Amino acid sequence: MLFLSLPVDDLPRARAFYEALGFRINEHSSDDRTASVVVEDAIVVTLQTRERFADVAGAQAGDPTRPTALPCLTVGSRDEVDDLLAKATSAGGRTTSSPRDEGARYTGSFADPDGNVWQLLWLDQLHVVN
Repeated sequence: MLFLSLPVDDLPRARAFYEALGFRINEHSSDDRTASVVVEDAIVVTLQTRERFADVAGAQAGDPTRPTALPCLTVGSRDEVDDLLAKATSAGGRTTSSPRDEGARYTGSFADPDGNVWQLLWLDQLHVVN
């Protein structure tokens, strides 16, 4: 499993944003400082207030608009890239990279309302080299 913790300024707003993308919240693992967003069975994004993030990380959260890591979520089709980008902007996020068709790859990226950037990627499995 992969757990990714992201600092957020407004936890209710962040929860609503990720739910609008079609992800569910695991209430059993959530509280007033944390929301556990289930992206897939093996991928969970833990949204944490900046204070909670600092407690867990042992340091203050950096500026999410200056990322030092870029989570990339693979999706099953080009349409899913476009759909998630549309949902992100409708829910209060912004597109950071318009869809780009690179033949065997189709990508785009968005930032959530707190500035955390996500890349979306569709790969044409017929052209992926093992």
